[in-house]
Amino acid sequence: MNPLLKRLLLVLAFIGIAIYYIYPPEKKITLGLDLKGGTQYVLQLDLAKIDERRQSSAVDKAIEILRKRLDKSGVGEIILQPRGKDRIEVQIPGLKEADKLQTRKNLERVAYLEFRLVHPQNNEELARMKQEGGLPPIGYELMRLQEKRSQGAPIDEQLLVKRNPELTGKHLVRAAPMNSQGGGYEVAFELSSDGGDIFRRVTRENIGNRLAILLDKKVMSAPRINSEIGSRGVITGDFDYKDAFELANVLENPLETPVAIIEERSVEPTLGMDSIKSGAMAGIIGIALVVVFMVAYYLRAGLIANVALLINVILLFGVLAIFKFTLTLPGIAGIILTIGIAVDANVLIYERIREELRKGKPLAAAIDAGFNRAFGTIMDANITTLITSVVLMWLGRGPVQGFGVTLSAGIVTSVFSAMVVSRMIFDFLLLNNKMNKLTMLSMVSQTNIKFLSFRLPAFALSAVIIMAGLMLFIQKGEKAYGVDFTGGDAVSFDFKRDARVDVSALRDAVLKAGIKDSFIQYQKELSGEGEVLYVKVKFGEGETVRKALSDTFPQAGFTQRSFDSVGGAIGGEIKQMAVLGLGVASVLILIFITARFEFAYAVGAIASLLHDVLICMAFLFFTDRQLSLPVLGALLTIAGYSLNDTIVVFDRIREEFKLKGEGYGFANLINLSINETLSRTLLTSLTTFIAAFSLYLFGGGVINDFAFVLVIGIITGTYSSVFIASPFLLLQHPSKLKPQEAPSTPGAQKQKA
Repeated sequence: MNPLLKRLLLVLAFIGIAIYYIYPPEKKITLGLDLKGGTQYVLQLDLAKIDERRQSSAVDKAIEILRKRLDKSGVGEIILQPRGKDRIEVQIPGLKEADKLQTRKNLERVAYLEFRLVHPQNNEELARMKQEGGLPPIGYELMRLQEKRSQGAPIDEQLLVKRNPELTGKHLVRAAPMNSQGGGYEVAFELSSDGGDIFRRVTRENIGNRLAILLDKKVMSAPRINSEIGSRGVITGDFDYKDAFELANVLENPLETPVAIIEERSVEPTLGMDSIKSGAMAGIIGIALVVVFMVAYYLRAGLIANVALLINVILLFGVLAIFKFTLTLPGIAGIILTIGIAVDANVLIYERIREELRKGKPLAAAIDAGFNRAFGTIMDANITTLITSVVLMWLGRGPVQGFGVTLSAGIVTSVFSAMVVSRMIFDFLLLNNKMNKLTMLSMVSQTNIKFLSFRLPAFALSAVIIMAGLMLFIQKGEKAYGVDFTGGDAVSFDFKRDARVDVSALRDAVLKAGIKDSFIQYQKELSGEGEVLYVKVKFGEGETVRKALSDTFPQAGFTQRSFDSVGGAIGGEIKQMAVLGLGVASVLILIFITARFEFAYAVGAIASLLHDVLICMAFLFFTDRQLSLPVLGALLTIAGYSLNDTIVVFDRIREEFKLKGEGYGFANLINLSINETLSRTLLTSLTTFIAAFSLYLFGGGVINDFAFVLVIGIITGTYSSVFIASPFLLLQHPSKLKPQEAPSTPGAQKQKA
């Protein structure tokens, strides 16, 4: 089959699959709480069931267990936060009416698993008790086993079961649904090594007796022990697949304390409709500007890049729909970065084609060489970003994990659209004689700047900015963190329905009162009868909010309904996993770049990545902003994007080193490579900068911090690839630290010798 036809069929197949899963979008793409709203539950923990020593950590532990239960796929973007000493606030996006009952079960189910031996003379003892009217034997209690069966009569019998379990669910490490021999489903489980040893001993010593399996004090089954059993077993019952799946899920994540739902509400988007509209408009403007720039600068080739970009967006949303990803602001960060990466790849290809044309190659040969020679650079740059995203997806929780999923999918679709879709269009035009020449504008001509001569001032400047940022961070202390991290005062207000105030106006009033970080949301009772305004601010600012709203909007009649202290939406585990994820990603990137280049290149790349994140945080504090959930998403975006330009420069250094050898002088090779890649470094950064700056200008107050970090990160990423990463590479080559001694050409070296 013709290679062009193969590519066309492959692209059409992927587009068809993507559209099938996307359409209709309102049913296939779930929007998160910040974009669409959802359902909120307030849970009450029964702390009387555990001793006082463990009560202080019970809420945090329950939050992490419930997070795993509710968001097993890791892409749901569910918000859980402590509320007072014994309550948990849970917000779930896009919860359908049909799923609410099961969600309530998942929230309230303790899932306490026990294995208890049945009395060896169960029937005889039951007969004695019935005849004599006596009590159960010492150490046993009377329980009932009721089990429906798909084949045969249902089971309904009384059992004398030991009061103390032989084994509990704390030894269970995993559980999963599986088909049962008699039809239907059962739950297979696996115990830890210690649990397996106990299970083997108990079953070996009680062959012929029955072992009751209890879940939340209810007997699920009581099979007879026919032989010694190791660390694996099954729980039978009247399960369909959904029941078995949910049971396996809660068994893997058992609660230590009983939980009761005391409040259930529908909630509006946490960003507010004003922020969503302005953010959507800013995103559209940014993408439109990128599209216009590509056509204006690369002309026909830019049009091809835009077609590839459109297909990339379709494929990306198709992947997100297939994996049922919940789209939120951190997810949008990944999509923005994906668009930047997709355009970056086309820029790399086109600049390579331009170089080949300058060498006098025919158009077809130049295009072929451009794609082939850019392939390695594109793969190296995207694999380093993919490492970061996969690690965040693997180790992260909540928004961190969601960002990793979006970015991972986007990288795959971006590389495919650039290398396959763009190439397919070029081949089609060449094959049908629709393209005889390729005209492109040139923004940066070939330069001859000695960039390394600025390395010491650049190091000094970066060191001053980073140290000042760290000192300011230490000085701010808790004030450096927003309410997403620290928690704060949660105040709910009743108001007059006919004088409902728009969220944007409320936010302005709170800002004028001196409160910079606030969470404002309207919440409705599910009955539809009542609505309250919910505001969360930092500790000690609740009374300021009450006074500001009452004074600014007297016609609304705001009256305080409740006042609580709530914990942060970003739990301790999320923060730890985000830092751990970046650490693990850095090590893996170090290994990958060492394998692809050398260890010296890897050190330069990691130094550049850490530099960019620290610079972004410094400017965040310089402008009196705070670390929040959107800012965390932006910092992760920069960590993923930072190495793109660096890898492009490194790839050219390696290429020139192979061509010119050590005699050219390593410092001169670095300067030459930076100059040769300067146009694509500026262009790739410019296209992403346009989208981010549009978000900063037009995106509105809520996402302003997020867009600000993106803008700073893109600027510092371009700067660091030239003035930080490359000089670090030079520092790793001590024998070549004197660029002035290196000759300008290999010929000069021979003459000197």
